[in-house]
Amino acid sequence: MPEPKKHKILVIDDDRLIRHVVCHSLETDYEVTEAASGVEGLAVAQTHPPDLVLLDVMMPGVDGYEVCQRLRAQSATTNVPVVMLTALDQVDAKVRGLAVGADDYLTKPFNLDELRSRVQAHLRRSTRDLSASPLTFLPGNPVIEQIMRTRLASRAPLAVLYTDLNLFKAYNDEYGWLKGDAVIKLLARAIQNAIALHGGTDDFVGHVGGDDFIVLTLPTRARKLAQTTIDLFDAAIPEYYDAAARERGYIEALDRLGRPMRFPLTSVAIAIITNEHRKLQHPAQVAALAAELKKIVKAQPGSHFAFDRRQK
Repeated sequence: MPEPKKHKILVIDDDRLIRHVVCHSLETDYEVTEAASGVEGLAVAQTHPPDLVLLDVMMPGVDGYEVCQRLRAQSATTNVPVVMLTALDQVDAKVRGLAVGADDYLTKPFNLDELRSRVQAHLRRSTRDLSASPLTFLPGNPVIEQIMRTRLASRAPLAVLYTDLNLFKAYNDEYGWLKGDAVIKLLARAIQNAIALHGGTDDFVGHVGGDDFIVLTLPTRARKLAQTTIDLFDAAIPEYYDAAARERGYIEALDRLGRPMRFPLTSVAIAIITNEHRKLQHPAQVAALAAELKKIVKAQPGSHFAFDRRQK
């Protein structure tokens, strides 16, 4: 029987001795990676997302507070526990760290047994938290709202892509929920692969629930991400139907009123809201705009996306 996969821990500290001691203490039970600066740590976290980060506060250049804030803004590390390591025992320093998203603090010099216990406890809690999105393992609504509020408050250029499936109920009714879940996971992969191909490290994807997803990106990336998501999904979805339905291009099922109808293969609808032409202030405002636009998008046959060009 294969050994269980080890949790991955990233140690970010500019003190070489501290890194050596911490890594040596944990490497028996965990897969440990180290970084000597905040910039290096952020790069490692994006290419090899860890399960937990041990983060020094006082580092030259990008300090621990900024690193933590950036980790929280990335979909790959939004929910990763961050334990800050610091020589500062002042309450203000700890409050600041918790405010930017740290989960815990250890004051140097720390006891290695306590370090191992804290790491184990946070990993155990983090594993439980993953059950919030068991189908796709993407961040759910609480994290989505938190990230959305942060992005809106920053006033930086923002595009929000609300994505769901057309005619998905008919597919579920015909093939069952297990196959329906497989199609939802297909859409999640299409979105993630589109971001991997044409997005940036600051792009965020969340699973609202059911077949609804949200992407936060830059307006300059939105069109390419939407089109690539559609292309990837449309290329793969026929394989989720039986041969007869693939050949016909539709399934025969009952509509919501119980009438027999022909339903084309399920497709993708994406409503794109940006702050290029209007001021966006609240997640509920963005969701309302997207709901209006999505009605127009879903009225068209097949997969489509559209931008909201309204200025009021």
